[in-house]
Amino acid sequence: METRSKVTQVAGMGTWDSQYGTLYKFEVHFENGDYGTYMSKSADQNKFVIGQEANYTRESKQGTGGAMYYTIKPVMAQQQFGGGKPAYQKDPETEKRIARMSVLKVAGDLVVNGVVQMHDLTKVASFLEQYVMTGQDTMTTIYSQAHPPKATLKDDLPF
Repeated sequence: METRSKVTQVAGMGTWDSQYGTLYKFEVHFENGDYGTYMSKSADQNKFVIGQEANYTRESKQGTGGAMYYTIKPVMAQQQFGGGKPAYQKDPETEKRIARMSVLKVAGDLVVNGVVQMHDLTKVASFLEQYVMTGQDTMTTIYSQAHPPKATLKDDLPF
């Protein structure tokens, strides 16, 4: 269960060599009477600072020989977006640059394959970018107006 209380005491209790490397043990006491062991990857941990309030979870465990002890873990501030994981903020300008690079590559491939003339490269890339960014299919609309279909799809089938 998540709890919030002011830290009243933090004492170093040595180190412990784990499969993840050396961990530093601290005994942490809170104003509400809770206490427990906190394991940190850093010798100068800053999750629990005397005089500051902290959000934490406390879990009871049974050690060798049957003795009970408590572990303390900090609760990180989380955003509501993404199932409890911090939300990643995408930069709109970066998104536009990525889209432009992608559609320019496609337009360049069309030039190399002889489907599009070199002087139309940026025009095709702009149409493709518009479609990627907005979903508007302006190219088909313009092409259909300039080149109306000669036959229906049913007439084009060989069978």
